[in-house]
Amino acid sequence: MKRILLIVLSILLMCPGMAGAEMPLVYPAETVISVVPLTRVQSALVSWLYGPVLEGQARIELPEGTRYDDVAPAMKVLMLDYPELFHLDRSYTVSYYQDEPETAIAVTPEYRMDAAHAEKVRAQMYASALEMIWQDRTALGLHDALVARVHYGGETEMRHTAAAALLTGEATCEGYAQALSLVYRMAGIPCGMISGTAVNAEGRTENHAWNIAWLGGCTLIDATWNDQERSGYNTHWYFGLSGEQMAADHAVDSDLLVPLCGDQAGWHRQNGAVALTSGQVMQAVQRLAVEGTAVNLRIPDAALYQWITSDIGVLLDEYNTICPEGCGFYGSYVYLTCDTQQCLIIDRAETAQ
Repeated sequence: MKRILLIVLSILLMCPGMAGAEMPLVYPAETVISVVPLTRVQSALVSWLYGPVLEGQARIELPEGTRYDDVAPAMKVLMLDYPELFHLDRSYTVSYYQDEPETAIAVTPEYRMDAAHAEKVRAQMYASALEMIWQDRTALGLHDALVARVHYGGETEMRHTAAAALLTGEATCEGYAQALSLVYRMAGIPCGMISGTAVNAEGRTENHAWNIAWLGGCTLIDATWNDQERSGYNTHWYFGLSGEQMAADHAVDSDLLVPLCGDQAGWHRQNGAVALTSGQVMQAVQRLAVEGTAVNLRIPDAALYQWITSDIGVLLDEYNTICPEGCGFYGSYVYLTCDTQQCLIIDRAETAQ
């Protein structure tokens, strides 16, 4: 009997948190998609730490026998995967014994605000997310609502959080991604955040964050780069992309593990807006000329895309030479392109205004 008890105790020490630590999530646990590879012990440690961090505890005692090397992955998951922990700063201290292996005994996180303040902000953030969900709980509708209400900016560390995106309307890419994760999960849509780098329109590589979601399959979304508010458009160039498509200008951090994703939920694919031939492009221009529907296409063929975007005026002139009588396009136009994704928008100038 004594031997059995010792074995059980050993299992619990190897798997901290497995002895009943629960995470008081406001969304189903199965909606959390994490791309941080963890061992079973590290996953259990996340569960152990979540509640005390949510409460803003100054010093969190760790289960006996916790390895020092297991703390950093667990803390990274708390920062990356749980938008409601917006008050958790990126710095923390680990108290440990310098033995072999090094044993951690406590974590002292740094917080952006005290627990009482964080609780009030959290309640407001949840209410804002629920308001969005009540209006439209579809993945596309929630994405569009978020992009419409947030613009890139902010001056404090809070700009990196879901709270800033949902409550102030100003956030960085991380704020967009954290907010989309939260809103999607509260609507029952599995989602998570990916960190890495991206090549911006000026050709510079910068730190960046975007989302992975389950929309009938694994797919990728970058709400920040869909927000083209300075042009007057919120695009869907980065909605429902495959891993290959996103890799054209995004690179995942090397310590993350992202599954292979398809483009089955891609906006252009879902809306029949993938043009494979010049004829399909001309059909889209005709809809613009006759119905006023903006040309909004993804053009996978690089040569075709280059020909079309090299001079939009030439494209429209050629359309006018072949279009049916009375269907010509005349007047001013505006256009927007995304070379890395080979996407194009053409619209009447008066409509864009």
